[in-house]
Amino acid sequence: MVKFLRRTSRDDAAALDEQAMDLIAGLAPAAGPAPGVEAIARAVLRKLNILQSRDKKMKMLRSIGRLDSAWACAVLFELLSDPSEDARDAAVRELAHRDDCPCGKLYERLKRPPWYVKSSILRILCLRKDAAAVDAIKGVIEDPNVEVRRWAALALGRIGGEEARALLLRLAKDKNAYVKQAATDALDKLCEFKFS
Repeated sequence: MVKFLRRTSRDDAAALDEQAMDLIAGLAPAAGPAPGVEAIARAVLRKLNILQSRDKKMKMLRSIGRLDSAWACAVLFELLSDPSEDARDAAVRELAHRDDCPCGKLYERLKRPPWYVKSSILRILCLRKDAAAVDAIKGVIEDPNVEVRRWAALALGRIGGEEARALLLRLAKDKNAYVKQAATDALDKLCEFKFS
């Protein structure tokens, strides 16, 4: 189990995170085959859901986010649908900078409700600035939820490019003032020529 808990850091690549170690203590049997990624992720999520203290839960989330393991990425991905906005924000911050989080999984999840998961995924795509995300974002620019459309505009503005600009022009005609403003601001940043 220790191999799953190795943290990558510039100072000490083999340092173990004690809080995460405490969190998953007892998840795997002492003998026998090691559990799979999904089994570990489910067990960690169950333990996180038991925690009563918000501060302790957030501390554990930060610890998990620093771990270099596939199950940590799976846990963070599942936390995008957590009822707690703080937990979702922590998951967004961590997933946006992880190279081991497959973008295809994010694109696929963007197609399904609820709105706050879509919004969280758009925030990740906004931070990543991945040009390949434009096709996935195209599918949500007419979403019924205002926050989803607003984050789509923000992500397209950060990503840039001709296809993103065309989608932003559509969002700039949105009925909602917040979406329209986000799209207009994004277009202003993308536009090379400024008129005064």
